[in-house]
Parts: sequence; C-alpha cells; structure tokens
Amino acid sequence: MAKLITGGTGFIGAELAHILVDRGEDVVIFDRTIKRSRMDDIEDKVKLVRGDLGNWPEVLNVVKDNKITDIYHLGSMLNSASEANPWGAFQANVIGTYNVLEAARLLHVEKIMFSSSSATYSLELGTETTDTTIQRPTRFYGIGKLFCEGLGRLYRTKFGLDFRSIRYHGVVGPSDRTPSHWCSPMIESAVLGKPYECFVSEDSTMPMIFIRDTARAADMVLQAPKENIKMVNYNVTGSRSVVSAKEVELAIKKHVPGAIITYKPAPAVMAIYKSISAIRVFDDSYAQKEWGWKPACQTIDQMVSAFIEEIKAHPQRYGLE
Repeated sequence: MAKLITGGTGFIGAELAHILVDRGEDVVIFDRTIKRSRMDDIEDKVKLVRGDLGNWPEVLNVVKDNKITDIYHLGSMLNSASEANPWGAFQANVIGTYNVLEAARLLHVEKIMFSSSSATYSLELGTETTDTTIQRPTRFYGIGKLFCEGLGRLYRTKFGLDFRSIRYHGVVGPSDRTPSHWCSPMIESAVLGKPYECFVSEDSTMPMIFIRDTARAADMVLQAPKENIKMVNYNVTGSRSVVSAKEVELAIKKHVPGAIITYKPAPAVMAIYKSISAIRVFDDSYAQKEWGWKPACQTIDQMVSAFIEEIKAHPQRYGLE
C-alpha cells in the first residue's frame, strides 16, 4: 500500500515527498522528468517511475502495480508553458487529470487531492477573492484547472471518489523557474550575491505562500476526515493580504543589506498581473474552518527567512552549490 505523487520531483512535489518519507510512508513518484537533485537525501526511500500523465496505460499501471491507496495529483504543465503550447497542456493537464481520476475510480483508490490554482480567477475580480468568487479564467492554464476542479467534483458526487483540491497563489521557494514569478528569484539572487532586475513594478502585489506550506496544505487536505470536506475545492495562502515587490525587497534587505534590486517592468508580465491587481485579500477561511489549515509562514519576513535558511541548508537540492 503506497501513496502516489504525480509531478513528484517538481517544485511542490519534492517538498511533499520529504514530508511523507519523514512520516514513514511508502511513496511512489510519477514524473515525466525526474529531477534527482530534489530527491538528494530520499532517493533510496522512494520509488521513481518515469511516465506521462497523458498516456493512459502508464497512469493506470503505476496505480495498479503499486497498490496505491492515496494520490497527490500535482503534475501539470505550468502557466507560461500552457499558454505557449495549449495542445500539450490539454493533454497533460486535462486528459492527464481525467486519466488519474479514472485510474482512481477503477482501482478503488481511497482518496485523491488535486493541485489547482488561483489562475482559475481572472475577470472582474473584487478586492477579496473567496472560495465562492465567480471563476472566469482567461488563460489556458486556469481554464484547464477549473475544468479539472469540476471534473473532480463530478467524480466525487457520481462515483463516490473521495476527491478534494486546493488552489495556490504566489508560491515562494528556492529554484522556482516559473517565468512570471518575481518573488523567488529576487530572494535567491540576493542570497547568491547577484543583482536582480525585477520585471514587475515595485507596487505590483500578490498573495504569497511559502513552498513548505504548499506541501503541508496538500497533505493536510488529504488527511482530513471525509465528512469535513464540504467546499471540496479550497483556496489556501500564507499571507491573506497581498504583498508588494517593494515589501519583498525591504524584507530581503533586513537579511542581505547589500542586495541590489532594480525594476524594469515587462509589458507582457504586467498585463498578466493587471487582471489580479484588484485583489487585496485571498481568503482561505473555508480551509481553516473545515480542515484546520494554518500556514507556518504568515508574513513576508517569515517567508524570506525560511527561504534563506533552506538555501543555506540544502544548496545542492536546488542546484545552487
């Protein structure tokens, strides 16, 4: 009996794998590209399976062959890659999630959690985004995630599959290579003694969550009793109120006084942030109420501090030796 993490050597998946291994779980990692550096200290404690979510037999077999009881479905193409290749994103994100749900249904998997995104929100947002805010995504990544949220809810009501999901916003952590994310490379560059030219304006804002908290949230929602799961698809965040690029800069300079940070906003990236600029609060009260969610890092100062500690403790894990 084992737990499966799709996308398990990725940004969030690797953090989650460490949590499960530390707890003594049998862990199977399913990923298209195996990033061994992220598994530096646990590779001999997990089973690594190279596979493609869009390939139905591969998904079915990894669940069947390993007697999977729980699935953490984190694998997907991210926002910029999905926009550049929507056909590939449909296969990986939409068909891939359908394949995972079908395998779970046919093989009687006990529980499954799905990693969604705040990208499911976009048009005409108010100052507060809640779990009941209307979701009208405009980019392919968010469109696919919203479809999968609904598909998971259908499998829950029609087939009795114990599905639940969470939406992340502004994940902060070492070695984040997401092109439109500015916070992580700003912190990382400062720690490495490199100047950083930020591609958004200093007043650009977003809610944020530290990488370790994303993994904790994925685990917490899946461990919650089924009777507690009523909203099914949940917002989760670290800082409920938004954080600006300038606030991140000031937090960094408390730890790295000589950090050189400048701003040269990129029009294409600023256009993405324009759609979310109205948000001042990303509300996760349903997650707090229904399964006890509470982030360990709730301020940008705490996130910057934890980020720096993580890089110094495990530079090889993030390719920063």
